Amino acid sequence: MLLSFLRSRRRHAIAEQPFPPAWHDILRRGVKPWEWLDVAEAEACRRWIAVFLAEKRFEGCGGLVVSDEVRVCIAAQAAIVALGLDGEWFDSLKSLLVYPGDYLVPRTTPLAGGGELAWQEARIGETWSGGSMALSWPRVMDGGRLRDGPRSVVVHEFAHLLDALDGDIDGVPPLPPRDRAAWLAGIAAAQERFAAALDEGRTTAFDDYAAESDVEFFAVASECFFQDPHRLARHDAELYTLLRLAWRQDPKRRAPVRLARER
Repeated sequence: MLLSFLRSRRRHAIAEQPFPPAWHDILRRGVKPWEWLDVAEAEACRRWIAVFLAEKRFEGCGGLVVSDEVRVCIAAQAAIVALGLDGEWFDSLKSLLVYPGDYLVPRTTPLAGGGELAWQEARIGETWSGGSMALSWPRVMDGGRLRDGPRSVVVHEFAHLLDALDGDIDGVPPLPPRDRAAWLAGIAAAQERFAAALDEGRTTAFDDYAAESDVEFFAVASECFFQDPHRLARHDAELYTLLRLAWRQDPKRRAPVRLARER
């Protein structure tokens, strides 16, 4: 109880510090959805960013130098997704590893006749149970500047963190018992609609990587929910409503309608 009180007081003190003017310029250049926030939302995000940056460790990998631009662009995108999660700073996350591009990880698979096949697989982001998150910096920039349609590696990885808050990474975010049954039925139906659209060659709101698993479906759909909410609502209004329940906010209310028309 005492530690919780002291941490809350420390966070309040950090949030009260003036927001550096240079960070405002970074937000203006690098985080397009920031323009959609109203005054109260922007202030809540600024306070969240200050605490997040004070508590998380950023590490540059592959020669990348972690600048304020790197730190603030990542933190700002995370702050927007956390807007409805009052007091949630994702305490399980301790460090963020930022790469200068897509990075390679070793993969192996056993062969039928013995031995194994080894290769390098490209990744753009990962979240590990030990408290670390890896991100490709160019992909962070693409998401922040809305250069990659409804995709955002930051939103994707923070969706995994939200998913894990109830102890299981299973594609089901923390929900009150009264909402869990409705979520499970609704998300299963949304996955069926998505799979049918893929089978029939119809346009979908988001990437077919969502079909990999329940976990990835939640994360990929969440990308579209924040990056292009009108697009998601147009393609699947029921799924949009479910994600409003999960994230406790309504980005369609603030995003410009023209965004959907430009896709």
